[in-house]
Amino acid sequence: GHFICIYEEQEMIVKASKIHSERIEITRTYKSLDTEMNRLRQKINSERERTGDREEIIRQLQEAKEKYQSAESKSKNLKKFIKLLDEMMVQRHKTYLHFRRFLTMRCKYYFDSLLNQRSYSGKIEFDHKNERLSITVQPGNGNKAALDDMKSLSGGERSFSTCCFILSLWSIAESPFRCLDEFDVFMDMVNRRIAMDMMLKMADSQRYRQFILLTPQNMSSLPTSSLIRILRMEDPERGQKMLNFSCTNEEDEDGE
Repeated sequence: GHFICIYEEQEMIVKASKIHSERIEITRTYKSLDTEMNRLRQKINSERERTGDREEIIRQLQEAKEKYQSAESKSKNLKKFIKLLDEMMVQRHKTYLHFRRFLTMRCKYYFDSLLNQRSYSGKIEFDHKNERLSITVQPGNGNKAALDDMKSLSGGERSFSTCCFILSLWSIAESPFRCLDEFDVFMDMVNRRIAMDMMLKMADSQRYRQFILLTPQNMSSLPTSSLIRILRMEDPERGQKMLNFSCTNEEDEDGE
């Protein structure tokens, strides 16, 4: 019997070494340790009932860890994408400023070259910050020191300058249709002829666009071309106060 007890003791020592490699010297009694172990078992069972099964908790922890890692990876990718978008927006803004500057210079050049056809001089000032535009024009009179504001020009000079301004805007703006209504009302014959030549020249160079020009003046002097079509509307009746109908109220009541 003594041999068996020693064997069992050695077996328990081996099992205990798997839990803790070093032997722990104790001074407490077996009964005290057994009571402590029972208390700990009750506490473990109580915690297990309160929190759930250990394997289930580990599984939930693993799922939460995987979700966190996935969300963290997506967050990093989104941050990289946002950074890339910021860089793209900065580059696009720089390109926009460069493109706007180019269009501004092009508009100024066209405006100046169109005015020169009538021996006028002028300039356009673009204030992009305040979104304002100012135009100054000097008619073909070289003894003036400063350019005149548009308000100081005559009707014909203002109409011709406005026509040049519109044509210069057309040179930098994309649109399939170009329309002008009564652009030559206050023009003299010379300004009108030059303005028509400029518009016809532009229309001929931009055949993928349609130009619609409305004017009360006679257009019979335009050159004959398959690209030009003149539509003459009937003159309106002057002094007419009531519309003429083909039937009276009595006829309407009879159903005729």
